[in-house]
Amino acid sequence: MASTRRALVIGTGTGGLASAAFLAKDGFDVLALDADAEIGGYLAPFSKDGFVFDQGLHYVGACRPGQLVHELLQSLGVDASELFHELDPDGFDLYRFPDLDVQVCRPLAAYRERLGVLFPEESKGLRHFFGLLDGAARMHDALARGILGRPVLTDLVALTGVPALLQWSQRPLRELIEQSTSDERLRAVLAGQSGAWALPPSRVVGLAALLYMAHFSDGAFFPRGGGGGLRDALVRAAEAKGAHFRTRALVERIETERGRVTGVVLAGGERIEADIVVSAVDPALTLGRLVSASDLPTSLRRKAAVIEPSMATFQIWLGLRRDLRTYGLGAQNVWLYPSYDVEEGFSARFTGKLPPRPMLFLSPTSIKDPSGTLAPEGSSSLVVLTYVPHARFRKWQSLPEAERGPAYAAYRDEIAAWMLKELDARYPGLVGDVVVQAYGTPLTAADRTRAAAGAPFGPAMTLSQWGPKGFRTRTPVTGLYLAGSGVFGGGVAPCLLSGLAASFMAKLAPK
Repeated sequence: MASTRRALVIGTGTGGLASAAFLAKDGFDVLALDADAEIGGYLAPFSKDGFVFDQGLHYVGACRPGQLVHELLQSLGVDASELFHELDPDGFDLYRFPDLDVQVCRPLAAYRERLGVLFPEESKGLRHFFGLLDGAARMHDALARGILGRPVLTDLVALTGVPALLQWSQRPLRELIEQSTSDERLRAVLAGQSGAWALPPSRVVGLAALLYMAHFSDGAFFPRGGGGGLRDALVRAAEAKGAHFRTRALVERIETERGRVTGVVLAGGERIEADIVVSAVDPALTLGRLVSASDLPTSLRRKAAVIEPSMATFQIWLGLRRDLRTYGLGAQNVWLYPSYDVEEGFSARFTGKLPPRPMLFLSPTSIKDPSGTLAPEGSSSLVVLTYVPHARFRKWQSLPEAERGPAYAAYRDEIAAWMLKELDARYPGLVGDVVVQAYGTPLTAADRTRAAAGAPFGPAMTLSQWGPKGFRTRTPVTGLYLAGSGVFGGGVAPCLLSGLAASFMAKLAPK
């Protein structure tokens, strides 16, 4: 009888957890390693004074039976119907501009009709934009069924729209929006989800943005128990199939012999042998530091060295002794734009200077999760997020958190005050009865997940990095595979898919 092959997984974010579960399901002896004290990466919550806060998960699409996330989880023994709660179908996203509120509803036809009422002179442009978005939704569903091995004849219909869509794999979203309408307010609405991929419309690949929007064409969902609920479900699924996990295990080097992976070396010198290694951390780290340069082609080393990361976040986690539903929030995300210039919210990425007023994202997690586990009764947990340049924090990145000193704390407090001032202007009196107020800077994210430049979504979805120009699951090193947000992009669905792809490729690896 052939011996069971050993697989190591580096990193236990969504991609790493999915890799561990799929590998174990496929018969590998799996050990997943995480440098942190806790499993889960951005899924790992933290708690204080009875409040539980998510660090990265805000919503998930395609969670109904037959849809991508549901079927991926079901294949691991996780019941997505039980795990996920649907957000407000009449407005799972709220875009709030200076004098216009837009509720993003499901399905796409209803949302298009809603925008038609708000912008009656823009019917032609809406028909053009939503025609492509409808095509992206069909493509999304057809790709999902194909990946899961369940194609149907009607998927051929999706192929008819491929040529029109593929041109947008080489053009930015802003060009599509400008082609669709000259109304500055409608342009802002069509770009309203830009924070979900942390790039302005001028920089994100049009097709990538369309597929992301299409992912939520049939509604949005949030896990019961927040990100920790999804983390725990994936851990249980992996362990049920024999996978093991180890924390405080910092991988310093991936070892190879004659172009084939042989194991990893941990900080302190411990060596763990393996036939397969799946690295679910940032490809800049995997290919730039963990693997010897001599094992990689020069072109791939250069590509890893110049990755443009997605924009970093600054988060405020608030525990409030009040029910935020009485202050106008619901089971939805809220995007607060200070103007109709969506690009301005990301200007700091290129100038290094914060704009006069921030774009804010609000996630009232205790409302989105009806299980009651994220805040004490009568209280609320709220995440307030904006985007900031990592460069403004670079001077402190080499220091441990406890040694970053008063200048770091003062700058962190300055940004938080800037954000809360804007929040109070848009939602007067929303923040009060504060029990917990904690901050997450780009350095917090880097400390927690080893993400390059504290980027939550991996490499930016730009024209030079997305799709065929991005990173592959397989690497030039036999037995070494990539997973996580560096493969198919950030978010739960792409990271789950990356785990499936890594396991599939591992099964094909020569023994």
